[in-house]
Amino acid sequence: MTLSPILNDSTNNGEQDQADANETHIWGPPGCGKTTYVGRQVANAVEKFGAGAVLVTSFTKAAATELVMRKLPLHKDRVGTLHSHCYRALDHPIIAESEIPDWNRYHPEFRLSTTTSDVEEPEPEFTVHTHGDQLYGQLQILRARMEPENRWPAVVRRFAVAWEDWKREQGLMDFTDLLETALHNYKIAPGEPQVIFVDEAQDLSRLQLALVRQWGRQADHLLLAGDDDQAILTFAGSDPGALLEKAGPEFFRHVLSQSYRVPRAIHALSQAWIQQLTTREPKEYKPRDHDGEIRLLHKGTYKYPEPIVDDAEHYLARGKTVMFLAPCSYMIDPLKQVLRKRGLPFYNPYRRKRFDWNPLQPRQNGASPADRLLSFLKPRPEGCDTLWTGEDLRRWAGWLLDDGVLRVGAMEAIKRISPTVVVTIEMLDELLQPDILDQLVSIVSEEPVDKCVQWWLNHLSTKRRKQADYSARVALRHGIKALTDTPRIIVGTGHSVKGGEADVVYFCPDLSAAGMQQWEGRRKDRDAVIRLGYVMATRARETLVICEPAAGNYMPLASFAAKVRRG
Repeated sequence: MTLSPILNDSTNNGEQDQADANETHIWGPPGCGKTTYVGRQVANAVEKFGAGAVLVTSFTKAAATELVMRKLPLHKDRVGTLHSHCYRALDHPIIAESEIPDWNRYHPEFRLSTTTSDVEEPEPEFTVHTHGDQLYGQLQILRARMEPENRWPAVVRRFAVAWEDWKREQGLMDFTDLLETALHNYKIAPGEPQVIFVDEAQDLSRLQLALVRQWGRQADHLLLAGDDDQAILTFAGSDPGALLEKAGPEFFRHVLSQSYRVPRAIHALSQAWIQQLTTREPKEYKPRDHDGEIRLLHKGTYKYPEPIVDDAEHYLARGKTVMFLAPCSYMIDPLKQVLRKRGLPFYNPYRRKRFDWNPLQPRQNGASPADRLLSFLKPRPEGCDTLWTGEDLRRWAGWLLDDGVLRVGAMEAIKRISPTVVVTIEMLDELLQPDILDQLVSIVSEEPVDKCVQWWLNHLSTKRRKQADYSARVALRHGIKALTDTPRIIVGTGHSVKGGEADVVYFCPDLSAAGMQQWEGRRKDRDAVIRLGYVMATRARETLVICEPAAGNYMPLASFAAKVRRG
């Protein structure tokens, strides 16, 4: 059995019928190490062809970032989203989605929200806020699917005429223009690579797939890595069917069949669930050697998450990592409130731009509540055990009450202090009221850290105290180090955590009204919901906890679990 020359890994199980095919499909089910494998193949290609001869791309910024973090032996401009490669090839045109306020001035009847510009990290529930957003989204999806204009709804055509006229008058290109122009003008990929890697290929639209295949025909090797079962971006125009149409014996085929994450119980459930798809690529997929566990939690819902968090705290006490997942972000909001109230650190490493999902994340300007509290605690042995600098002072003192705490003109004086200068008692004496300075010296040098945190919190305005409350609760419950340690709780939607994992996953099966329409619609419409449920369930490394739905709209994953258990 002959393999594509680039796939020289001895652990493969490749299949091939035509030795002259240059397109390789790498199928990577959940937890099979696809990103690691692709990174290894990129290194092989660089060694064989040179760093300048290799191009790596993906649809989402998250997938491209994951590859970059693997420290591939490539220059940064050789790894990126397909949009970014086209953007550079077209000499950095002005992007229409960055000029939305101008569009809104010209076309208030088609007003767009600024969320339309964040297409590199799509989330279905963020895409529609106005009628204009809806039409914009429909237009981009139709173009992504390469639908002829005569098949577009009339209202979308009217929007498209206005959109195209505005772009032409302003000299702009939208995100889809980047792909369409590259497809029309560039038969060869930027830099004329000999090897092209496409990660998360199942998320490509027909337009994107047409472009990478056009580039691939001029290269020695085109490697498409992904898993059609995890194609959950169809709402953004991705089309796994386009990839599956040509998935067959005419291409090299390589399956990463061994999961290093999903245990037997969860594997059995996930495979029974995914078999509902109308079309999929059959592939060998084996669980890791661990029984695992599926639990049905009959108390608490996404609307009343306290019992769910109670249950999760038992796992956290045993040192486990925990992931809370729901199909839509609004379903996570009540959970976040409970986690904040209890001072439990949480984050979402795959959506760093969402500060509500990453409240302890350091900000570039050091202005987050956690940054300010850490600056205040810096002289403590539990902190950095160093003196404050002017920058530290600006952070923690900037939120102090003016009345009764700071002297008149203190804030202006603080702004004038050099960021690197060491703050002395004499300087503080000029800024703080005398009794406040005495308290501060005593608190920072002599009192327990919890009293230190509480002192700072008590001397903030009501607004600032509310903002700082969560960081203070984390420090009071878990210590200063918890403000900088990687949290053991991940929160997010199923769309936001593809590629992620945790020891224990809490699965909220509720569906939005739109999701329920898909589930109750045509059999093919169900596929998007089925794939989303599959991705969410297969994030669990040890235990999957299926929560009670809050209402009648939900994925029936629990009934599938019962059927699997009965055999």
